[in-house]
Parts: sequence; structure tokens; C-alpha cells
Amino acid sequence: MKPILSLRDFARRIGTPIGRLKQIADEIESHYRQFSVRDEKTQKVRQFRNPSPELKEIHRRINRIILSIADISSIAHGGVAGKSTRSNAGQHLGQPCVINVDVKQFFPNVRHYVVYRLFRGELGFGRDVARLLTRLTTLHSELPQGAPTSTTIANILLSSAVDAPVAIESSALNAVTTRFVDDFTFSGRDPRSLINTTAKALSARRLPIWRKKSKFQTKAKLKITPLSQRQEVTGLVVNSRHGASVSRKRRDAVRAAIYQLKNISDETLKRKALNSIRGKIAYVCGFNPGSAARLQRYTESR
Repeated sequence: MKPILSLRDFARRIGTPIGRLKQIADEIESHYRQFSVRDEKTQKVRQFRNPSPELKEIHRRINRIILSIADISSIAHGGVAGKSTRSNAGQHLGQPCVINVDVKQFFPNVRHYVVYRLFRGELGFGRDVARLLTRLTTLHSELPQGAPTSTTIANILLSSAVDAPVAIESSALNAVTTRFVDDFTFSGRDPRSLINTTAKALSARRLPIWRKKSKFQTKAKLKITPLSQRQEVTGLVVNSRHGASVSRKRRDAVRAAIYQLKNISDETLKRKALNSIRGKIAYVCGFNPGSAARLQRYTESR
């Protein structure tokens, strides 16, 4: 599909009148519900924005109809159809060294002018279309974490500018590189030089990486792990060449949650907690079926 040059064409493809799109853009703050999630370990509060049903549907159409014209790099796994944490982790099984690199405050650091330049300069949309798209997909001049379009924009933003040069060097080193939204993973005999390559490419997009652990973090965001230690990629242990697995710590946390069920007297809260536990057991089953079966039996005994 060719880039969209006029607002009329844009509105027609989205299936929403131009006037209504502009009205939503003018009142964009009222179309988000903000909620906070506090990390029980670090007490750090994360802010998420949930779009209204109308704006969420517009975002989904933008993803499906508008942003689908862009190519996403092969190393991207987050927010890509047919890929997941499993496919991401599965690329790094049994490697001598695994390196995890996170982009620092990724979504807040992707500013509205960067998004506009992406739409206008790189995707070739008309000036008015790029402006309206930017207003519809950003909030408070940044990418809102929780909006359907944010991960898609992140993938497009990083694919050519960051993923491409990093993948070229990775291939030259005979290493493996993947990205799950803003989390990069490198593996191989010695992929350490990819850290600076990635940092340099991100800097061109005005994005920094975490290099030191902050007081709010329980673990470093830049981590170099040899095969002799537990290697994790997007929450999965990848030391074995036979497949990724859920860490024992995570499985023990599910067991602890099952044990805590006896302390919940309110039946509604207990049922809610039990449903959450069953979802976690189902996830464990995908990687460690034996452990999942034991957890299920433990749940039934409660």
C-alpha cells in the first residue's frame, strides 16, 4: 500500500469521519484512563494508559490498515504476529554467553516529534496525515504505554535505525540478536561489542540504555551471563539446548500464592486469586509440564 497523503484518504481507510478524528485528537487526554501498578518488591510505581473503547478501535485500525505498510525487522519478537516470549528466548538456547540490554525509560523517551518524523519522513505520509496520526498515537508528547499502537510504532522506529546495524554486526560475530519491544538480547561466544553498537544506534534516536542498576531495580538491566550461571531471556531460562523453561523462583512463587489461598476468607477475592493462579499454571505447563501438574495437584488439595 502506498503512503497516505491526504486526510480524506486517511479517514476513509480508518472508517471514521475527519471531523471526529480531529475532535478525538483535540480531546485526547479525556480518551485515556490512567492507572498505576506498584511493584511489590521495589515499590516502584509504573504508569499505564488505557484508551477508551473508541480510541482503542481506531488504534487497532491504524495498526492493521496504516502501519502494516512498514517492514518490521526479523529480530523483533514483541508485538509481532506469530512471535512471543517463547520464540524470543528460543533463539538463545545453550549459548556460552547471554547479554540482556534494556532501553532506559523507553516509552516516555519516545517523544512526539520523533513519532512525527517517523510518519512524515520515513513512512512518507502527507504532512497533515502525519500530524493527525501523531496526535492520535501520543499523549503528553510521548508514546503512551498501554495503547495498541505504541508497540507497533516502537517496532517500526527501531527496525531500520537500530535492529539493522546491530543485526549486521551480530552476523559478523556469528552471534544471535533478538529484540522484545525495548529489550535486546545477544548471545554467542563473545557478543559484548554489540552493547556499544546498540547504544550508539539508540543514541541516534535519542534513546539511552541502562548501564548501571538504579536504586529502584532489584536486578541490573545490563546483564552479561555465562553458561555456568542461570541465563534468562524475557523471563525464561535458556541454559539448556533442549528448550526454554520457567525459572524455579517463578514456579515457587506460584506455589506460595497457592499456599496463601487459605488466608483469603472472602470467596470473591479467593476465586479471583485462584483464576490468576490457574493462568500462571497454564503458562508453566507450556514449558515445564511436570511442574505444572504438581502445582495443579497442590491447588486441588487446597
